[in-house]
Amino acid sequence: AFAPGEPPAPEDTDLQDPATGLVPLGDMVISMERVRAQAEEYGHSSQRELAYLTVHSVLHLLGYDHLDEGPMKAQMREREEAVMRELGLEIKGTELVPERSIHILVVVNDLTYSLYGGFIAGISEATNERGLSLVLCNSQGDLEVEKNAVSTSCRGGYIGIIFVTAEDTADYRELLRHISIPIVFLNRKIEGLDHDSVLLSHFETARIATRYLQDMGHRRIAMLSTDSESTNTRAEKAGFIDALLQSGVPYSVAEASIFHYPNTYQGGFQFARRFCGEEMDYTGLYAISSEQTAGFISNAMRRQNRQLKQLQILALNRSPSIVENDPRLLTMVQPVKEMGRKAVEVLLERMRQPQRDRMNVQYNALITAPLPDREW
Repeated sequence: AFAPGEPPAPEDTDLQDPATGLVPLGDMVISMERVRAQAEEYGHSSQRELAYLTVHSVLHLLGYDHLDEGPMKAQMREREEAVMRELGLEIKGTELVPERSIHILVVVNDLTYSLYGGFIAGISEATNERGLSLVLCNSQGDLEVEKNAVSTSCRGGYIGIIFVTAEDTADYRELLRHISIPIVFLNRKIEGLDHDSVLLSHFETARIATRYLQDMGHRRIAMLSTDSESTNTRAEKAGFIDALLQSGVPYSVAEASIFHYPNTYQGGFQFARRFCGEEMDYTGLYAISSEQTAGFISNAMRRQNRQLKQLQILALNRSPSIVENDPRLLTMVQPVKEMGRKAVEVLLERMRQPQRDRMNVQYNALITAPLPDREW
């Protein structure tokens, strides 16, 4: 044994390893199971707990101890804090937090999509007001790009990550499992994962839209959905079907009234062509995508079609590309900027209170026009 911070002198050959001439300090074994348990107990990440235990263990090997609550413990704690500062970390109680953490990573898979731009605007406003820095990862759907950005944020001591898009896949779940900083899902929730979320109530929004069209007198209502499955689209379809079932429409008819096309201008354009070609008799249409709606209306304006002339469209308006002066169109506004700002608030709240219950903040879209007084 030797005094803390005073290793044996080189001439003290009794402690040297004959093969190397070095003085072995001892063995250090850290149980990752215990790391995870203590991280949960203290309310911080496993990465932070492992860093603390590593420094703490090395100091023990260097002769430091805390057998009492007096000078020995104070000496060891002082040395711990000095090492942490040297590493760019500081200790608060037993928690390690990065110094001057001001960065928030925002992950989005397609910044050109109008909905996501609104979210980013709200996030940017909220971070600027608080003197924080927004770091944007526009992955274009490449999971490897997102993995690299996430790894950088965890190593760099970021405040947390806002996922504007997150897919419920095995690869995505594996990515999320290794994240050591707070996470907020914006407009997406992956079932079974204990992370905060801020999202549109897609079920209720679809139900409100469908009932609104019913209140206008429409009995044959269709839904223009996307051709990709997600938690959101499943909820939207369920809300649409629920509203029709409540009005006495058979389930088979309600399900057959949902049409799946790409979530693009071209997707809406193609549906308009089919609508006319098959002479569909729907008088109401609920569209969940601005891009689809713009494509549908663009094609419809070119046609002299009886069904299209009597068709009332109710769409989620997230884009200025929608032709809002078309008499067939009513819009619902999704509070995208407000949701972006709320995501930042929720993330910061999680950072301050890591052990609080999960938050699931939901918003409803708002119809922008009063119910018209007209006959159908």
